[in-house]
Amino acid sequence: MKKYLYDLFIEHSIVNIFWKNFHKVDDGVYRSAQMNPYTLKRYIKKYNLKTIISFRQDIDVSPLSVMEKKICDEMGVEFLRVGLTSRRLPNKDTLLKLKENLENAQKPILMHCKAGADRTSLASFLYLYWKGDIKKAKKQFSFWKFGHIKPSKAGIIDYCAEEFLKSGESDVIRWCEHNRERIQKEFKPKSIWNFINDRLLNRE
Repeated sequence: MKKYLYDLFIEHSIVNIFWKNFHKVDDGVYRSAQMNPYTLKRYIKKYNLKTIISFRQDIDVSPLSVMEKKICDEMGVEFLRVGLTSRRLPNKDTLLKLKENLENAQKPILMHCKAGADRTSLASFLYLYWKGDIKKAKKQFSFWKFGHIKPSKAGIIDYCAEEFLKSGESDVIRWCEHNRERIQKEFKPKSIWNFINDRLLNRE
């Protein structure tokens, strides 16, 4: 219980009690922030979820993540993990794993990170891009809808997406592999937004 309360209050997950950041990405595909156990059970039932994909790095130590896996096991929901970070771009192996999970997971799917604003935005973009819905994919990094803060360090993910789309290339994994280091050197975040994203919101 102490670990759960720590996660809830110190790690700012209490925000997710009031702001679930839940949205429909596509038919049978949803995105959200990390949900508390009560809300997760309710959404599994309401949307008949078959798969949950977590993009959190600390899944083995976060009390909410540990409880989430337990709930999935109890309710017959497949629980998958693809560890992403919003401060650096994923490598080839991570992108291949993400693509495989998104293509093969049983729907309805719920995918999330901690706040549902950064890593989940990247995964939603890639899902829709791989499906061929580029117009909709471009909208997955919205601040007003999803809370993604583009001028912060987390903005590197949609900067990368923009550069890829401008390149005219079709293979996003190969393009990212060849341009990953360049993009990370080029992107310049703003200090004030880093403070808000990292310190005030305490995002991963």
